[in-house]
This record gives sequence, C-alpha cells and structure tokens, in this order.
Amino acid sequence: MDDRRPLRPLPLAALTTACVAALVAAYLVFVRTHAGQRVDEAALNGRLASPHARRAASELLTTISVGSLALALALLVAQALLRQRIAAAVVAVAVVLGALTTTELLKHLVLVRPDLLPAPSTIDHNSFPSGHTTTAFAVGVAAALAAPPRWRRPVAAGAFLYGASIGIATIAAGWHRPSDVAGALLVVIGWAAAVVLAAALVDHDAFADARAEATRSSWVRAPDLGAYALVAVAALGLGWVVAVAIVAGRSVGAIELTTPNAAFVAACACVAALTAILLAALLVIVRESLPGSEERRTARSA
Repeated sequence: MDDRRPLRPLPLAALTTACVAALVAAYLVFVRTHAGQRVDEAALNGRLASPHARRAASELLTTISVGSLALALALLVAQALLRQRIAAAVVAVAVVLGALTTTELLKHLVLVRPDLLPAPSTIDHNSFPSGHTTTAFAVGVAAALAAPPRWRRPVAAGAFLYGASIGIATIAAGWHRPSDVAGALLVVIGWAAAVVLAAALVDHDAFADARAEATRSSWVRAPDLGAYALVAVAALGLGWVVAVAIVAGRSVGAIELTTPNAAFVAACACVAALTAILLAALLVIVRESLPGSEERRTARSA
C-alpha cells in the first residue's frame, strides 16, 4: 500500500505571498514614510564607531564577490550532478539567480527613495534591498535545498549564521540600512519557496532520495526549531535590554553612547531574529509540503 504523502502546494504558495506582502510593507513603511526613514537612519548613524568593528565588518563583506558567487554556484551544481540530482542543481541556480536578479531590478530600476529627512543621508541612493545580504543568504539557502539529506540541517544552520552575519556587517560598515537587509531576507525566502514549489510540481521526487534517510526529519527537527526560536527570542530580548540600557545610561550621563547607538543594537537584533524566523518557516513548510514517506517510530530510531 502506498503511504506517501501527496504534494501540498498551498503552504509554499502562502509563504511566497507572505514574503512579497512583507517586502512591499517594509518598503512602504521604511522607505516611503518620514518616520520609517528616521528609524532606519538612526540605526545606520548609530553603528559602532570602533575602527576594529568596522574593519571586521568590511573584511567579512569581502567574501561576497562575483568570483566567490560563481565558485559557490559551481560547487553546488557539481555536487548535485555527481549525485545525479539534476533538479537540485536547477533549484540551487534558480534560487540564487532569481533572488539576485529581483534585488538588483528592485534596487536600481523599480524602487525609488524620496528624500524625506532634513539632513542628508550617508547613503545618497536607494539601497533597498541589500545585494550583499541577498547573495549571502541565497547561497546558503540554495546550499541547504541542494544538499544531500544528511547534510541539510547543518547546512541550513550555516545559512543562518552567514546570512545574518553579512546582513549585520552591511549595517555596521555603513553600506546598508536595516530595512535593506530585511528586504533582502524576504526576497530570498520568497524565491526559495516559489522555486521549491515549481520544482515539486514538475517532479514530485525532485527532493527525494533513494536511501531511507530521506525523511521529513532531514529538513528540520523539533530541536532545530527550538534552537531557531531560542535564537530569535534571545536576540530580541538581548537587543531590547541593551537598547534600554543605552538610553537609560545616556539620560543620566553614565555612558557616552547615544540613542542612535541603541537603534543600531536593536536593528542588529532584529536582523538576527528575522533571519532565524524566516529560515525556520521555510524549512518547516518545505518539510510539510513536499511529498514523501511519513515518519515511523521504530525501536531502532527510538
């Protein structure tokens, strides 16, 4: 008797739609309104003044280049083809190139940024969404989607670390505003959900594997979700505590940090939390949407 679960396309379509809606909302709020621009600029202007911190951020950003992107794509495609998983290779390329093309078109041709603040910005052009964040997160997510089942979960964790780090580094280096980073994360997850859905509709076995390890748990497990949730909550909690401490300490003259410094800390915390939430959402929805064998509890796996 065939006990395979059928493809469930609605969750993947819903995630894509939600990312598009959130991307539009982020643009309208943080780019097209005075209050949004003021919050964005405060976080950008409050980035850490330490030369060491900015140097470290700049050095991390040098890992993003045309050459490194080409190498990453070549490695992803090569490992997929060696495993005779043509669909995985196509998915990896589609996620990366689709997300990057969308970001570049939006940033340079579609979206504009009106000057709504009296003081000139340190970034004198539209920077929404961030190209560097899109590249880093798209490569990480594509690697997780194209990886062998036994490597999916650790590769996904690496995608979170690299994507969040690059996003924060772009703010710390003064290259991008926080909303630019959030927009990039939404572009990547939206594209990933759409590509996975398209691939599964064309070939229901696009992400399957002949070995028994290809189960739902190869995408994400309960401990993983707990870890992603803990990271998100801890980042938001720590960011709030530090931001409040900066504002309170500044008000009594105990520290030299300013309110923009508090905004920068809060923005970094939000970037880490959003990266964790979006990645966890993608992994759960992919696990629940793709066709495959249901998990069975056996004495051996108990």
